[in-house]
Amino acid sequence: MIGLTLPGMDTPATDPKQNDSDRGDALAADALSDKRIADENWQRYEHGRNRGHREYAGKAKRLEGYYLGGGLQWEKEDLRVLEEQKRPALEFNEVMPAINAAIGYQIANRMDIGFQPRGGEASQDLATILSKVAMQVAHNTNLHWRETEVFSDGMIQQRGYFDIRIDTDDHMRGEVTVDVLDPLDVIPDPDAKTYDPEGWADVVVTRWYTLDQIEQFYGKDARMKAEATVEGTKAVSESDFGDLMDQDEERNKFGDRHLGSTGLYDHISRDGHLTRLRIIDRQKWVYEMSNVVISPDTGDVRVTEGMDPDKLIQMLAAGAIPSRRMARRVHWTVSTYDTTLFDGKSPYPFFTVVPFFPFFRRGKTRGLVDNAVGPQNALNKLVSQYVHVTNTSANSGWMVEENSLTNMDTTELESNGAKSGLVIEYKQNTTRPEKIKPNDVPQAIDRMIDRTTVFLKESTVPDAARGLEGQEKSGVAIQSRQAAAQQQLAMPLDNLARTRNMLAKIILWMLQNYYDEPRILRITKQNPATGEPEQEELPINQPDPATGMIMNDLRIGEYDVIVTEQPIQVTFENGQFEQALRMREAGVMLPDDVLIRNSALAEKTELLKRMSEQQETRPDPLTEAEIALKQAQAQKVRNEAVTKSVEGQYSAIQTAQTIATIPQTAPLADQLLRSAGFEDQDAAPIIPEAEAMALEGLPDAGIPTNTDPRFPANPDSPAVGMQQGIETSENDGAAL
Repeated sequence: MIGLTLPGMDTPATDPKQNDSDRGDALAADALSDKRIADENWQRYEHGRNRGHREYAGKAKRLEGYYLGGGLQWEKEDLRVLEEQKRPALEFNEVMPAINAAIGYQIANRMDIGFQPRGGEASQDLATILSKVAMQVAHNTNLHWRETEVFSDGMIQQRGYFDIRIDTDDHMRGEVTVDVLDPLDVIPDPDAKTYDPEGWADVVVTRWYTLDQIEQFYGKDARMKAEATVEGTKAVSESDFGDLMDQDEERNKFGDRHLGSTGLYDHISRDGHLTRLRIIDRQKWVYEMSNVVISPDTGDVRVTEGMDPDKLIQMLAAGAIPSRRMARRVHWTVSTYDTTLFDGKSPYPFFTVVPFFPFFRRGKTRGLVDNAVGPQNALNKLVSQYVHVTNTSANSGWMVEENSLTNMDTTELESNGAKSGLVIEYKQNTTRPEKIKPNDVPQAIDRMIDRTTVFLKESTVPDAARGLEGQEKSGVAIQSRQAAAQQQLAMPLDNLARTRNMLAKIILWMLQNYYDEPRILRITKQNPATGEPEQEELPINQPDPATGMIMNDLRIGEYDVIVTEQPIQVTFENGQFEQALRMREAGVMLPDDVLIRNSALAEKTELLKRMSEQQETRPDPLTEAEIALKQAQAQKVRNEAVTKSVEGQYSAIQTAQTIATIPQTAPLADQLLRSAGFEDQDAAPIIPEAEAMALEGLPDAGIPTNTDPRFPANPDSPAVGMQQGIETSENDGAAL
C-alpha cells in the first residue's frame, strides 16, 4: 500500500472558548456523523460484494488454480471419488505454457510514454522534457514489472488493476508511485458497463490494516478513533487476513492458512496481540457547486479547489474567467465497520484505480484462461483414463482350473499375478493357467486427447505464436507465422494499449500539478556511440537568474499523450540489422557503428567502445577517402559552372554582335524569347534595339589578310581557317 497523507485528514482543533457542554455536544455530533458515513461506506461494500463480486472471487481463484496446476485443476469432490476408486488424477498443464507465451508478448512489447504539444504555451521542447520525466517516473516506479503483474492478473483472473497516487514519504511535494492491486480486493461499480472508470459511479478497495498502519496512512487521530471501537470488542483470534469476505476465498501470501475458526463478522480480528481491521477505501463521483476558471480561448473548465496558487494566478493573468458552476468531483471516504478515517474531496480529478480487462463486453470480463477450462478438464480426464486402462491391462486376470495350482492359491495369484518373474506351478494332467487377454485401449481416447490438445491451444495461444517449429524452416517464415498467430492476442493487447493510455494521462496530470518546484532529475540513457548506459541531469522548473523566467516549466501548456510500443526484441533487432545491411549494399554509406549496434553480437558494446577510441586516436581511411571524393566532386561541379558561364557569355556576345549589325532583328528576337517563356531579369524589352551606327568608330579587331596580288592567301593558312570553321570569330548571326 502506498503511504499517502490526504489533505484534510487531521481533525480540526476545537475552539478553546467553547465550554465543556458545547464541546461535548460537538464531539457527539461528529461521532454520530462519522458513524453514519462509515455505515454508508460499509453498506456500499456489502452491496458490491453481494452483486456479483463474491461469485467473481470464487471463479478467479479457480482460474488461478488452472494456471498454477499442481493438483489445483481438479475439484476436491472429484479427487475424493478418484481416490476411493484408486484411480489416478493426473494433470497435464497446458494452460501455463499458453499464458506464459502471452505474457512473453507483453514483456517484449514495452511501453514508451511520450507527449506532443496541443495548445496554450506548450512547445516541442517542453514536450520532450515531459517525455523524459515520464520515462524517469516509469523507471522509479518499476512500471516495467508492475505492468507484467497487472497483465498477468487480467489474463489469468479476468481483471487487473493499477493504483497510481502521489507519495510524500520521500519528497515533500510528492512523487508519482504506481502500485498493483489484488483483483479480489477491488469491487467496481456493479451497475457500470464501461471500460474507463470515468463511467463508473464508484470503486471500492478493501484491505486489512493494523492500528499502526492506520496511523501511518491516515494520522494519529484516525488511529485513536479506530482503537476506541476496538476496545471491548470480542474479536476472533487466528483469523486469516488473506481471506476474502466471510471466509470466501483465500488470498495469496507466503504463509499457509492459519488454523482456527473464523468469526461471524469480518470487520475486526485479533491474532495474538495483533489487531487488524477491515478498511473500506471508496472513491465516488459527486456533482456539486464548485469554484472554477474558464479559459476564453479553449473553453476548458478547471476546478480551482486544490489547484496550485501560482498556476491559478498564471491562468487568471492569461485571461481565464473565474466562475461558480456545477462540476464533477471525486469524493474519497475511508472507514472501518463503524469508524470514519477520512472523508473529503480527493486531491485528484480521477479515480486512482486504473483497470485492465483482456476481454471486455459491457461490464462482462474474461481472461485467456476462461476458454481453456473445458479443454483442460477434458485433457486431464482423458489422460487419467488412458493411464487407468493401461494399468488395469497389466493385471487383467487369469483363467485357472479348479485346484490346479500347487505353489499358490487363486487369492495369491490374484495379488501377485502381474509381478515380474512370477512362477506358477500347476498339477500334471490339468489345464494350464491362462492369462486373460486385456482389452485394447479405445482408439477414441487417443483421438480425443489429440483433438483436446489442439482445441486448448487454439483457444489460448497456438503453437505458431509460441515459436514452435512447423513445416517452415526459414527464420523469416517462422516470424511471419508468429506475427499472423499474434492476431489471437489482438484484443488483449489492444485493451492493454488502452490501459497504458489512461495511465499515461494520469502521469501527465500529476507531473503538471505536483512537479511544480525546482528539481533535478537524473535519467539513465544509452550512449549512441558506445552503447553504454550514462546519466543525464535534467533540471526542471529552474528560475533563470538573468531573465527571471522559469526554465523547463512543466506546469504550462496542454499536451497530447502518445504511447508507443517497442516490438519483440529479437525480431526488431534482426529487422533493423537486415535493413541497415541492405542500405549499405545499395550504396547508402551508413557508419559501421550503426550495423554493430543493431546486430545480435554478444560483445557489441565493447566493440562500439573500441571503435570510438580508435576514431579518437586516428582517422578512418574510409572516411578520409569519402571526404576526398566529395571534395573532388564539388570541384568538378564548380569547374562545370565556370564552363557554362563562359559559354553563356560567348553566346551573349554573339547575340549582341548580331543585333548591333542588324538592329531590325531586336523586336523579332524579343518576341521569340517571350514565346519560349523566357523571363527578363532586367528592364523590358528583353532585347533592346541597337543602331548600326553604334559600332562606327570601333577598331577593327579582325585578323589581317594578305591583299598583295603577287602573293595570294594560302587556303590552308591559320588566318583563312579561322574564318572558314564552324565556330568563327565573326558575327555568326549576320550575313554580310
